[in-house]
Amino acid sequence: MAHIKLSRRDLWHSLNKVAATAALSAVPTGRLFAAPHDYTGRFFMTIQAEGAWDTASFCDPKMNVAGESIINHWATSGDIDTAGNLPFAPVANNAAFFNKHYNKMLVINGIDAQTNSHSTGVLHNWSGRNSAGFPSLTALFATQHAPQLPLSYLNYGGYAETARLIRYTRLNDVNALLSVLTPNILPWDRAQTFQNPEMLAVVKEHQQARLQRLRRRSTNLPRAQYTMDAYYTARQNAAGLEDFAAVIPSSDELQSNSFMQQMQMTVLAFKSGAACSADAVLNGFDTHADHDAEQMPKLAELTDGINYLWDYATQQGIADRLTVLIASDFARTPWYNSSSGKDHWPIGSAIVMENNPSWGNRVIAGTDEKQNVLKLNSNTLTPDTKGNVIYPKHIHQAIRDYLGIGGVFNDTFNLNTSEQFNFFGLG
Repeated sequence: MAHIKLSRRDLWHSLNKVAATAALSAVPTGRLFAAPHDYTGRFFMTIQAEGAWDTASFCDPKMNVAGESIINHWATSGDIDTAGNLPFAPVANNAAFFNKHYNKMLVINGIDAQTNSHSTGVLHNWSGRNSAGFPSLTALFATQHAPQLPLSYLNYGGYAETARLIRYTRLNDVNALLSVLTPNILPWDRAQTFQNPEMLAVVKEHQQARLQRLRRRSTNLPRAQYTMDAYYTARQNAAGLEDFAAVIPSSDELQSNSFMQQMQMTVLAFKSGAACSADAVLNGFDTHADHDAEQMPKLAELTDGINYLWDYATQQGIADRLTVLIASDFARTPWYNSSSGKDHWPIGSAIVMENNPSWGNRVIAGTDEKQNVLKLNSNTLTPDTKGNVIYPKHIHQAIRDYLGIGGVFNDTFNLNTSEQFNFFGLG
């Protein structure tokens, strides 16, 4: 048998080709600014309350326990309220929120993040495991259902790991976004253009021809080849972004509150067919001092923003296609510290929302009166000393199953959920 000598460069080049081929064949791949299509499926959005919200003053309300430290100041003179089957704390704007939306809501209390560290809590709650490498649910959803949309996966901050399945689009500056979506329009006068349409068409034709020549070079390495192929295909259909630009309102019609503006822009991106998933984020929940004065306004801002999301989605005609997951790093201690703040507590909550779901107006009671985790029967979802603790992986697996994210993703990003919590009543 003849011996073949390979240089280091040849060997490296060959191995990269094999690796790239394997990676690309393992999972579908999204492309920024790729060709749009008539997407008619669901939209999925996460809302990340960053810093650790106080669930005991929100969706897992707790009264003070005799002989124990005070859990909530409001509980010294108030009582837990209810909307439908959902209990809530009578503070902030909770009453208006729960009374309006309880039929949309599944509240899951008692999720053990297994950490008091923000970085690990964010990682665990938004990827389903407490070590790095797994993609967000929004990245999986976009890759599974509509990777070819122009801006399939939107992100405003917070956790946005893609595991290189798809690219996310950071959407924090509307003016900067418009300069990308409509590069030929003058930013200071949107009625004027840099080039007339005929000249712009010639420029685009020459750009595409140059890119075609670059694609055909035999010296291209695999990653560069893939990038140029994706970019070439994308540029052929860049006009699809104009649909999104056309529905973005003028600056005086944009929401001035940045969190509400995230809701507004996401709904418009969904409606226009530019995107199918998004991560919104609201910071400021890490209230180690002056907890009541700091946390309650943030909870009010959170619920006001979610309320606006549903109102605006209804106005724009997409509310019936929207699924929303709301959660945080973890929760806050069931007592106050010496600075009138609350510190980190690993046992938190999540809320899933949809319009008129079969699983709405339900609460999974996974904590006791002192906000300690309870084991639950995974079938009946009721306390059971022989049952299992809910971890973020159970939330992720249930939502994957519910939203049709499976197949290769469950193999490649296996959450190792030997027990299944049937939160959505799937058959």
